[in-house]
Amino acid sequence: MSADDVVAITQLVAAYGPAVDTGDGDAVASLFTEDGWYDVAGMRFEGRAQIAAMVHGGGHQGLIAEGVAHVMGMPHVVVDGDTATAVNQSIVFRKTHVWRVAANRWTFARTPEGWLVRSRVNRLLDGAQEARDLLRQERRA
Repeated sequence: MSADDVVAITQLVAAYGPAVDTGDGDAVASLFTEDGWYDVAGMRFEGRAQIAAMVHGGGHQGLIAEGVAHVMGMPHVVVDGDTATAVNQSIVFRKTHVWRVAANRWTFARTPEGWLVRSRVNRLLDGAQEARDLLRQERRA
């Protein structure tokens, strides 16, 4: 695992919030592999087209119009060759209050274009075991 890999993956996670908050579905989708997927709030978006459509859709555009900020916590990254995982918490603010606090598990693949997201699972941190389990990450030096 190189420091460059960790920085590249951390930058992918950090890029999500600004891209989704500006409504740039294509930028959000470009963080993922062609067959990448995102599982959130009982919905699964598969492939770049569905991920971009989620951002361009009325529900998300309505959030932007009201005022929204997706803030990604610093990820804990574990690289294993050409794959990696990361876990982090995220907070979504609506106007001036916290709307969602969630656990995230990301998987990544090293591609010819660099590191990309293969999957992201997001669950509310509402006391449920499933969300807490997402945050468990094998520690490696």
